[in-house]
Amino acid sequence: MTKKINIFKNKSPYTRSVYNKTKYILREYGYKVTNNFEKDALLNLVIGGDGTFLNAVNQTNFSQIPFIGINTGHLGFYQEISPDNIEDFIKTFSKNEYQIEDLSILQGSIGNKSINCLNEIVVKSKKNQLVRLRVFIDGNFIENFSGDGLIVCTAHGSTAYNLSCNGSILHQSLQGYQLTPIAPVFSSLNKALRSSIILPNEATIDIVASKRDSHHIAYIFDGRNYFSNNNKITITVSNKKIKKLILNKNHYWTNIKNKLL
Repeated sequence: MTKKINIFKNKSPYTRSVYNKTKYILREYGYKVTNNFEKDALLNLVIGGDGTFLNAVNQTNFSQIPFIGINTGHLGFYQEISPDNIEDFIKTFSKNEYQIEDLSILQGSIGNKSINCLNEIVVKSKKNQLVRLRVFIDGNFIENFSGDGLIVCTAHGSTAYNLSCNGSILHQSLQGYQLTPIAPVFSSLNKALRSSIILPNEATIDIVASKRDSHHIAYIFDGRNYFSNNNKITITVSNKKIKKLILNKNHYWTNIKNKLL
Protein backbone atom coordinates (compact mmCIF):
# COMPACT_ATOMS: atom_id res chain seq x y z
CA MET A 1 0.00 0.00 0.00
CA THR A 2 1.28 3.47 -0.93
CA LYS A 3 1.90 5.65 2.12
CA LYS A 4 0.54 9.06 1.14
CA ILE A 5 1.08 12.34 2.93
CA ASN A 6 -0.91 15.44 1.94
CA ILE A 7 1.19 18.60 2.04
CA PHE A 8 -0.25 22.10 2.36
CA LYS A 9 2.02 25.14 2.13
CA ASN A 10 2.07 28.89 1.71
CA LYS A 11 3.81 30.69 -1.15
CA SER A 12 6.90 32.10 0.56
CA PRO A 13 10.33 31.28 -0.92
CA TYR A 14 11.47 29.91 2.45
CA THR A 15 8.48 27.57 2.63
CA ARG A 16 9.25 26.38 -0.89
CA SER A 17 12.80 25.43 0.10
CA VAL A 18 11.55 23.62 3.24
CA TYR A 19 8.91 21.85 1.15
CA ASN A 20 11.55 20.59 -1.32
CA LYS A 21 13.68 19.32 1.57
CA THR A 22 10.66 17.65 3.21
CA LYS A 23 9.51 16.03 -0.03
CA TYR A 24 12.97 14.57 -0.64
CA ILE A 25 13.26 13.09 2.86
CA LEU A 26 9.71 11.69 2.80
CA ARG A 27 10.44 9.89 -0.46
CA GLU A 28 13.63 8.50 1.04
CA TYR A 29 11.49 6.92 3.76
CA GLY A 30 9.01 5.45 1.30
CA TYR A 31 6.23 8.04 1.42
CA LYS A 32 4.36 9.53 -1.52
CA VAL A 33 3.82 13.30 -1.35
CA THR A 34 0.51 14.69 -2.62
CA ASN A 35 -0.11 18.40 -3.17
CA ASN A 36 -3.87 17.91 -3.44
CA PHE A 37 -6.02 16.64 -0.61
CA GLU A 38 -6.45 12.88 -0.89
CA LYS A 39 -8.81 11.14 1.51
CA ASP A 40 -6.70 7.99 1.84
CA ALA A 41 -3.57 9.80 3.05
CA LEU A 42 -1.98 9.03 6.41
CA LEU A 43 -1.28 12.62 7.39
CA ASN A 44 -2.00 16.26 6.57
CA LEU A 45 1.38 18.02 6.82
CA VAL A 46 1.23 21.84 6.83
CA ILE A 47 4.31 23.94 5.99
CA GLY A 48 3.91 27.60 6.97
CA GLY A 49 2.52 29.48 9.93
CA ASP A 50 -0.72 29.39 11.87
CA GLY A 51 -2.65 31.01 9.02
CA THR A 52 -1.53 28.25 6.66
CA PHE A 53 -2.59 25.66 9.25
CA LEU A 54 -6.07 27.20 9.61
CA ASN A 55 -6.45 27.39 5.82
CA ALA A 56 -5.48 23.74 5.45
CA VAL A 57 -8.04 22.67 8.04
CA ASN A 58 -10.71 24.67 6.22
CA GLN A 59 -9.68 23.45 2.74
CA THR A 60 -10.02 19.82 3.84
CA ASN A 61 -13.43 20.50 5.39
CA PHE A 62 -12.06 19.60 8.83
CA SER A 63 -10.66 16.27 7.71
CA GLN A 64 -10.30 13.38 10.16
CA ILE A 65 -6.81 12.70 8.82
CA PRO A 66 -4.41 13.95 11.53
CA PHE A 67 -2.69 17.32 11.07
CA ILE A 68 0.80 18.44 12.03
CA GLY A 69 2.85 21.46 10.95
CA ILE A 70 6.38 22.54 10.08
CA ASN A 71 6.84 26.15 11.15
CA THR A 72 8.11 28.55 8.49
CA GLY A 73 5.96 31.45 9.69
CA HIS A 74 6.27 33.82 12.63
CA LEU A 75 4.53 32.57 15.77
CA GLY A 76 3.59 29.10 14.58
CA PHE A 77 1.61 28.08 17.65
CA TYR A 78 0.04 25.12 15.83
CA GLN A 79 3.30 24.17 14.11
CA GLU A 80 5.30 21.77 16.27
CA ILE A 81 8.15 20.85 13.91
CA SER A 82 11.21 23.01 13.30
CA PRO A 83 12.64 22.99 9.74
CA ASP A 84 15.87 21.70 11.31
CA ASN A 85 14.13 18.61 12.70
CA ILE A 86 12.24 17.28 9.68
CA GLU A 87 14.06 13.97 9.42
CA ASP A 88 13.71 13.36 13.17
CA PHE A 89 9.97 13.93 12.83
CA ILE A 90 9.68 11.49 9.91
CA LYS A 91 11.56 8.82 11.89
CA THR A 92 9.27 9.38 14.87
CA PHE A 93 6.15 9.28 12.70
CA SER A 94 7.29 6.09 10.97
CA LYS A 95 7.69 4.41 14.39
CA ASN A 96 4.23 5.60 15.52
CA GLU A 97 5.85 7.40 18.44
CA TYR A 98 3.30 10.16 18.85
CA GLN A 99 0.00 11.00 20.50
CA ILE A 100 -3.17 12.29 18.87
CA GLU A 101 -5.13 15.10 20.48
CA ASP A 102 -8.67 16.03 19.46
CA LEU A 103 -9.22 19.76 18.92
CA SER A 104 -12.74 21.14 19.19
CA ILE A 105 -14.45 23.17 16.47
CA LEU A 106 -16.93 26.03 16.73
CA GLN A 107 -20.08 26.21 14.63
CA GLY A 108 -21.76 29.51 13.84
CA SER A 109 -25.32 29.44 12.48
CA ILE A 110 -26.66 32.51 10.67
CA GLY A 111 -30.11 31.93 9.24
CA ASN A 112 -29.88 28.67 7.28
CA LYS A 113 -26.09 28.89 6.92
CA SER A 114 -23.71 27.03 9.28
CA ILE A 115 -19.95 27.65 9.22
CA ASN A 116 -17.25 25.87 11.19
CA CYS A 117 -13.94 27.23 12.42
CA LEU A 118 -11.00 26.12 14.54
CA ASN A 119 -9.83 29.28 16.34
CA GLU A 120 -12.54 31.88 16.74
CA ILE A 121 -15.69 33.59 15.54
CA VAL A 122 -15.61 37.40 15.69
CA VAL A 123 -18.67 39.66 15.47
CA LYS A 124 -17.77 43.25 14.66
CA SER A 125 -18.42 46.11 12.25
CA LYS A 126 -17.12 45.84 8.68
CA LYS A 127 -16.82 49.66 8.77
CA ASN A 128 -14.81 49.80 12.01
CA GLN A 129 -17.75 51.40 13.79
CA LEU A 130 -19.09 50.81 17.27
CA VAL A 131 -21.61 47.95 17.44
CA ARG A 132 -24.44 47.27 19.87
CA LEU A 133 -25.04 43.58 20.54
CA ARG A 134 -27.40 41.67 22.81
CA VAL A 135 -25.88 38.49 24.25
CA PHE A 136 -27.79 35.42 25.40
CA ILE A 137 -26.31 32.25 26.91
CA ASP A 138 -28.54 29.15 26.89
CA GLY A 139 -31.47 31.46 26.21
CA ASN A 140 -30.73 33.72 29.18
CA PHE A 141 -30.17 37.41 28.47
CA ILE A 142 -26.69 38.34 29.74
CA GLU A 143 -25.72 41.81 28.51
CA ASN A 144 -26.24 44.76 26.21
CA PHE A 145 -22.78 45.02 24.71
CA SER A 146 -21.47 48.21 23.12
CA GLY A 147 -17.95 48.41 21.70
CA ASP A 148 -15.78 47.10 18.87
CA GLY A 149 -17.19 43.57 18.96
CA LEU A 150 -17.08 40.13 20.53
CA ILE A 151 -14.78 37.11 20.15
CA VAL A 152 -15.91 33.55 20.73
CA CYS A 153 -12.91 31.21 20.73
CA THR A 154 -11.98 27.60 21.34
CA ALA A 155 -9.44 26.66 24.01
CA HIS A 156 -6.69 26.27 21.40
CA GLY A 157 -7.76 29.54 19.78
CA SER A 158 -7.47 31.36 23.10
CA THR A 159 -3.82 32.28 22.44
CA ALA A 160 -4.69 34.17 19.22
CA TYR A 161 -6.92 37.27 18.83
CA ASN A 162 -8.57 36.46 22.16
CA LEU A 163 -5.32 36.87 24.08
CA SER A 164 -4.60 40.26 22.49
CA CYS A 165 -8.00 41.41 23.81
CA ASN A 166 -7.13 40.35 27.38
CA GLY A 167 -8.96 37.05 27.18
CA SER A 168 -7.78 34.08 29.22
CA ILE A 169 -5.44 31.35 28.00
CA LEU A 170 -7.23 27.98 28.11
CA HIS A 171 -5.23 24.79 27.81
CA GLN A 172 -6.15 23.12 24.54
CA SER A 173 -7.20 19.91 26.32
CA LEU A 174 -9.98 21.69 28.27
CA GLN A 175 -13.59 21.03 27.33
CA GLY A 176 -14.84 24.59 27.09
CA TYR A 177 -14.79 27.80 25.09
CA GLN A 178 -14.70 31.53 25.74
CA LEU A 179 -16.58 34.78 25.07
CA THR A 180 -14.38 37.91 25.13
CA PRO A 181 -15.28 41.59 24.59
CA ILE A 182 -13.29 43.80 22.21
CA ALA A 183 -12.88 47.33 23.60
CA PRO A 184 -16.21 47.49 25.46
CA VAL A 185 -17.85 50.86 26.16
CA PHE A 186 -19.28 51.18 29.66
CA SER A 187 -22.29 53.33 30.43
CA SER A 188 -25.60 53.23 32.28
CA LEU A 189 -27.23 51.96 29.06
CA ASN A 190 -24.64 49.35 28.15
CA LYS A 191 -23.84 47.26 31.18
CA ALA A 192 -21.35 44.95 29.53
CA LEU A 193 -19.08 42.49 31.29
CA ARG A 194 -15.52 43.71 31.66
CA SER A 195 -13.87 40.30 31.30
CA SER A 196 -14.17 37.11 29.30
CA ILE A 197 -16.61 34.33 30.20
CA ILE A 198 -15.51 30.68 30.19
CA LEU A 199 -18.31 28.38 29.04
CA PRO A 200 -18.81 24.60 29.00
CA ASN A 201 -18.96 22.86 25.63
CA GLU A 202 -22.70 22.30 26.04
CA ALA A 203 -23.51 26.04 26.24
CA THR A 204 -25.09 27.99 23.38
CA ILE A 205 -24.37 31.65 22.68
CA ASP A 206 -26.78 33.89 20.75
CA ILE A 207 -25.50 37.30 19.63
CA VAL A 208 -28.09 39.69 18.19
CA ALA A 209 -27.08 42.96 16.54
CA SER A 210 -29.24 46.04 17.01
CA LYS A 211 -31.33 47.07 13.98
CA ARG A 212 -29.28 50.23 13.53
CA ASP A 213 -26.06 48.18 13.29
CA SER A 214 -27.26 45.08 11.44
CA HIS A 215 -26.35 46.47 8.00
CA HIS A 216 -22.63 46.78 8.82
CA ILE A 217 -22.06 43.64 10.91
CA ALA A 218 -19.35 41.20 9.81
CA TYR A 219 -19.10 37.61 11.01
CA ILE A 220 -15.48 36.49 10.83
CA PHE A 221 -14.55 32.79 10.96
CA ASP A 222 -10.80 32.24 11.44
CA GLY A 223 -10.15 35.43 9.47
CA ARG A 224 -12.70 34.68 6.72
CA ASN A 225 -15.45 37.30 6.42
CA TYR A 226 -19.09 36.39 6.06
CA PHE A 227 -21.77 39.03 5.53
CA SER A 228 -25.50 38.52 5.99
CA ASN A 229 -28.69 40.51 6.28
CA ASN A 230 -29.51 38.35 9.27
CA ASN A 231 -28.64 40.13 12.52
CA LYS A 232 -28.35 37.02 14.71
CA ILE A 233 -25.68 34.34 15.06
CA THR A 234 -25.95 31.22 17.21
CA ILE A 235 -22.65 29.71 18.30
CA THR A 236 -22.10 26.21 19.65
CA VAL A 237 -19.27 23.70 19.90
CA SER A 238 -19.59 21.41 16.89
CA ASN A 239 -19.82 17.64 17.13
CA LYS A 240 -16.87 17.60 14.73
CA LYS A 241 -13.25 17.60 15.89
CA ILE A 242 -9.92 17.55 14.12
CA LYS A 243 -6.99 15.36 15.10
CA LYS A 244 -3.56 16.86 15.74
CA LEU A 245 -0.37 14.86 16.12
CA ILE A 246 1.54 15.64 19.30
CA LEU A 247 5.21 14.61 19.35
CA ASN A 248 6.18 16.15 22.68
CA LYS A 249 3.70 16.27 25.57
CA ASN A 250 5.40 19.47 26.80
CA HIS A 251 5.06 21.23 23.45
CA TYR A 252 2.15 23.39 24.66
CA TRP A 253 4.07 24.81 27.62
CA THR A 254 7.19 25.28 25.49
CA ASN A 255 5.06 27.36 23.12
CA ILE A 256 3.68 29.47 25.98
CA LYS A 257 7.14 30.13 27.36
CA ASN A 258 9.02 30.72 24.09
CA LYS A 259 6.38 32.39 21.93
CA LEU A 260 4.03 34.28 24.24
CA LEU A 261 6.21 35.50 27.12
